[in-house]
Amino acid sequence: MIIQRGSFGLLFFMSERLPGSTKYPIFVHHQKTMYMKRTFLLSFIVISACFCYAQQRVATYIVEGVLSDPSLEGTTVTIARYDNSKIVNSTKVSNGKFKITGEVQTPFLARIYAEKRFGILIVEEGTILIDMEKTHTDTGIPIIHPASGTPLNNEFANLKRSIDSLVYNQIEQYEQIEKEYTDSHKKAQLQNELIAKIRPILISNYQKVFQQHKNDVLGSYTIDALSNELSPDEMTSVFAQAGPYIMSLPNTQEIIKRLEKLKQTSKGKMFIDFEGKNENGQPLKLSNFVGKGKYTLIHFWSRSCGGCRKEMPIIAEVYKQFGNKGLEVIGVAVNEGSISTKKAIKELNVTWPQIFETGHQPFEIYGFNYIPQVMLFSPNGIILARDLNRENILSKVEEIFKP
Repeated sequence: MIIQRGSFGLLFFMSERLPGSTKYPIFVHHQKTMYMKRTFLLSFIVISACFCYAQQRVATYIVEGVLSDPSLEGTTVTIARYDNSKIVNSTKVSNGKFKITGEVQTPFLARIYAEKRFGILIVEEGTILIDMEKTHTDTGIPIIHPASGTPLNNEFANLKRSIDSLVYNQIEQYEQIEKEYTDSHKKAQLQNELIAKIRPILISNYQKVFQQHKNDVLGSYTIDALSNELSPDEMTSVFAQAGPYIMSLPNTQEIIKRLEKLKQTSKGKMFIDFEGKNENGQPLKLSNFVGKGKYTLIHFWSRSCGGCRKEMPIIAEVYKQFGNKGLEVIGVAVNEGSISTKKAIKELNVTWPQIFETGHQPFEIYGFNYIPQVMLFSPNGIILARDLNRENILSKVEEIFKP
């Protein structure tokens, strides 16, 4: 699953994202000498964790909820794992209610959904209650409902409500700025100030929960969230505290790999090449543009990504202002075929060059797990900036082209 980035850290609502993102204390330096030690250590952790959790007894869980909308009668309610989207259980709405019963050995995070109603829960022993009656907040923001009724779900619900409160408020303020200001520089300044104010609070909330859940599913969730906010170096101490169960999870290992790639392609590093196709289906590489003597802005996007479409006017403005001043602007279409991309190019009036059909290569090489993603490269191919967004793309380009 891919996520689309909207403004600031609102990945859940406005982004397309790949599962997993993490950091680890062992990075590229000393890689050769550390490789066998690390492999042995990780293998030992995985084996130990699996043996430990294999001893747990199988327990019964019950998920109950009300969906009183008559149009939902007979609708399927589905529970799917959060990490790999595998469906684990389902039932039908009957008389405005639903009840799902199953067995669980190790608690895990899951999504629950029915038509346009969505929730998130930890599948664990006991009776789990979830209310998915509302689809949106009063201001029109989609709601992902937390569950309650069991120990981990109660704690998770408290965390999610605190995060949601911050995020909902941020979205409303963000949109208010969009309405009130027309000057792009003033708008960007205010939006960046808003991001800077809220981000530390989000990080603090996740860190507090992690300190109480260093070796269970809730701790795993907070690590995933923190890995999208902290740098690889900052995450080192987080992983040093994580227990063997968390470190053994496939999602954790994916996060580790992603953050290693992120560090290898951070600001100041040379670009890494990948290949896609041109509009005629012929091979086309990133190196056909990057490192050729011009500053190059790369916009990773897809037609299905709402955040990408919202960002397109900014890219168009940058291209209009600086395309004839020595800036190369290139779009890189990910996770979709050229037919879909060409439709979007026509719909959005995109006029700058594109690399088609790159698949997952950019994610794997550059260590990001959401789109849109914007990177800026120097004339000789050095990464000058990454994770640029609607609020700072234009100002960053203006900075390098100042007289």
